[in-house]
Amino acid sequence: MKKIFTVSMAVVLGTSILLAGCGSSSTSPKSSSAANETKKPEQPKTLKIIFTNAQQPSEKEYVLNTYVKNFEKKYNVKVDAEIIPQADLITKVFTEQQSGNVVTDVVVVDTANMAPYMNGGWTQDISKIVTDSGVTLTNMFDSTTNKDGKRFFAPISFDVYLTMANKKALKYLPAGLTDKDVVNGLTWDQYTDWAVAIAKGEGTGKTMFPANQTSSQLLYPLGGMGLAYGAQFPQFDNAGFMDAMKNVEKMAKGNAFYAEQAQYTSPTDPMKKGDVWLAFAHMGPLGVAYTASPNDFIIGAAPKGPKGAGSTAGAWTVGIQKGTKNQQAAEQFVKYVMDPKVDYEYTVAMGGYLSPIKQVSDLLEPTDVIQTAGSKMLENTIISGVPATSYSDWNAVKLLYGALFNKILKDKTLPDAAYFKDLQGKMDALKKQ
Repeated sequence: MKKIFTVSMAVVLGTSILLAGCGSSSTSPKSSSAANETKKPEQPKTLKIIFTNAQQPSEKEYVLNTYVKNFEKKYNVKVDAEIIPQADLITKVFTEQQSGNVVTDVVVVDTANMAPYMNGGWTQDISKIVTDSGVTLTNMFDSTTNKDGKRFFAPISFDVYLTMANKKALKYLPAGLTDKDVVNGLTWDQYTDWAVAIAKGEGTGKTMFPANQTSSQLLYPLGGMGLAYGAQFPQFDNAGFMDAMKNVEKMAKGNAFYAEQAQYTSPTDPMKKGDVWLAFAHMGPLGVAYTASPNDFIIGAAPKGPKGAGSTAGAWTVGIQKGTKNQQAAEQFVKYVMDPKVDYEYTVAMGGYLSPIKQVSDLLEPTDVIQTAGSKMLENTIISGVPATSYSDWNAVKLLYGALFNKILKDKTLPDAAYFKDLQGKMDALKKQ
């Protein structure tokens, strides 16, 4: 055995020397084996997407577990999805652009917070991707999403403001009015009288505005009210806007407001719990409450003023960050969200947003109450977009509306014209030259 082992070792050493002398020849047994190996399947790439919408639990569930997961399956792309506040995303993208270390590939932001992205040149031109998708997008938001003939964001949903009431409140409608009047749209005078009557009958305020000043949404319903009275949006030093605020004054004097409205940026939870019975609010959050218990609520158009019904309209949009390391996957995501079927399912799941894609209107069902009400409003309502990109700090504009609202609630009287003029001056100072 010892002799056999010695001979074997000699053979092995001789072979090793021979192979070393040949270098890394492609004819070596090892190289031939590697060449014949079965190629491993390509691993999915990881696409980083940050959403700033989907604040409601049901919305988060849909976006992360359906919207994103279906994209992953369709394109074999792994997604790292995150939902964070608007301000946090702005800070994050700014830092990535400054450092050159781009981690976030795709962003979903609303038109009200688009200014930093457009002014900073943080996103890339996606015109060709959208055009190649073959869909027809509304041009309502082009002044915000486009620049110099190029598209930097594509809208995936948009909204108007609607009236929603708990059916328990119908018994307090002003004399001569019925639920049909609510559906078709009350006047602001009627809405205000109704809110006061509800408070008087129930012994507590049951109407609300989204009065929370963090990520404030208050300026939108107040702005819509102003449009109905002939004001522009945004605008303070306008006789029509001052007249519109008399409705807030009357509701404050009648103790019509929900005592805890300052805690909320939407009426969803208070309406679901039954604490709030009447609201003029963003159709998405209203839709979440309505979908949870459709038999308990009635949906109506925006209230009317002397100039008609008024509403602001904003959009949620998708964009690709400049410097993305996952260009192909990012483009695939934009293509995916432009699919009419995908967008229809998304807008329904998010509570009933309107789709900016014309082809989606053909997919609406009779049960899509929120979208139908919103679509009808577009035909005869004064609509204003959100000119956030015209101001250096849109959040500062929001806080001015909050200051006005809180002053009226505290004093239970309308400030004088000088106060409105001062607010206008502060807002004008924020406007870009």
